Amino acid sequence: MTVNAAPGAPPTDRILRAILAILFSVSCFSVLNAISKTLTQHYPVAEVVWARYIVAFGFMLALFLPRSGRDLFRWRNVGSQIIRGSLLFCSSFLYFNGLVHMPLASAASISLTSPLIVTALSARFLGEPVGVKRWVAVCIGFAGALIVVRPGSANFNWYALLIVASTVSSALYQLFSRRYGQTERPDASATMATIVGTVAAAPFLPFDWVTPALGWDLVLFLGLGAMAAIGHYFLTIAYSQAPAAVVAPFNYAQLIGAALLGYLVFDNIPDFWTWVGAAVIVCSGLYIGHQERLRYLSMVRPNKI
Repeated sequence: MTVNAAPGAPPTDRILRAILAILFSVSCFSVLNAISKTLTQHYPVAEVVWARYIVAFGFMLALFLPRSGRDLFRWRNVGSQIIRGSLLFCSSFLYFNGLVHMPLASAASISLTSPLIVTALSARFLGEPVGVKRWVAVCIGFAGALIVVRPGSANFNWYALLIVASTVSSALYQLFSRRYGQTERPDASATMATIVGTVAAAPFLPFDWVTPALGWDLVLFLGLGAMAAIGHYFLTIAYSQAPAAVVAPFNYAQLIGAALLGYLVFDNIPDFWTWVGAAVIVCSGLYIGHQERLRYLSMVRPNKI
């Protein structure tokens, strides 16, 4: 006799779809961060953040409005969507401010602790079990973050604390995406995030504005919004298709993009301890992902009696 898969266990094809979505998403974010670091060398951070959202909103309308119509502006839980969008705005604002003064790879390494925070909080917020082994892996991952930041050393950069705060906001945003993603349309959720971000950034503009130059700068501003729109749309898909603890570890792919773009665009090469800390974070995250994969495979694999 064959017993059906455990209730609530996502099908294998949905998990694969979620993994592909998150990998494409973090690729977009790697490009987005490189563009934002380039622009913030010449433009105020608040203006770059606002442009990221307003251009992304325009892309959302162009891509999704013809297909979705009024459904693009229909949300079942508006309050949770506003909180989710506010968390994303805080994450972006803090990250862009920190990125002005930090190499891409160092900032990316710190942000890699976001999946660890998601795992640590998934039991509380999502009701997903987190065992002792995963807790140990989370602690080891945070130790890796300390290696990257190196508080108290001569190489400590205070702006790294902005990246840490951004990472916490990002983790909470991901948890909200997972918790409410299955009841909301991905395109509607992504659109709401851009609306909230646009409104939240607007009050800063009168105090700090530089009119963008035509040509390459304008292309970068448009690319910034495009990468944000596409990246967060696929991020929403990923967390609506599979458990957070399964999807989150694949965020580590952004380290490759950050290191590559940091070298090609800014001629920055991560130092030895940054690589060591990043390796510790990645290994702990991959272990968590492996444990979660085994758990969910046991749920979906038929039991023969």
